[in-house]
Amino acid sequence: MRNMKKTALWAALIAGCDQVIKAVIRRAPQGHVFFRLDGVVEFTHSTNTGAAFSMLSGRTALITALSALLLSALVIFVHRTMRLTRGARAALTCLIGGGVGNLIDRLFFAGVTDYIRILFFRFPVFNLADIMITLSIAALVVLLFTGRMEEPVGERHGSDH
Repeated sequence: MRNMKKTALWAALIAGCDQVIKAVIRRAPQGHVFFRLDGVVEFTHSTNTGAAFSMLSGRTALITALSALLLSALVIFVHRTMRLTRGARAALTCLIGGGVGNLIDRLFFAGVTDYIRILFFRFPVFNLADIMITLSIAALVVLLFTGRMEEPVGERHGSDH
């Protein structure tokens, strides 16, 4: 139970940081550039009404429902899986936090607020929640392929025995 409280706290902190940044971004009109490092990156206000890479653009209700369902399933999985390694729990926590950050946007703003644009190659505009989601998925893939998602039975570290 203690691990679930920590997971919830960290996920809320990630979603909260994401929302604070997006609140600042949303104060400016679409397309406004806040910062630019020529040829590298710019921070600009953009809204994505689709999913990753603007897939299903304009289908916000469908994407919102799917996101809520997947996040709910993920939270249940984390809560029920007691033998997760610290790395797996951290990756899943980041995935939940990023997912919640983008879900809040879909629920209250009818699209996800994006603001980071890479300038040295063509790539969609993204945000902190997207970074957390992407990094956590990459970490989970590595953990799955290396067999480090769950601790072996009898080797739980940091638990309240």
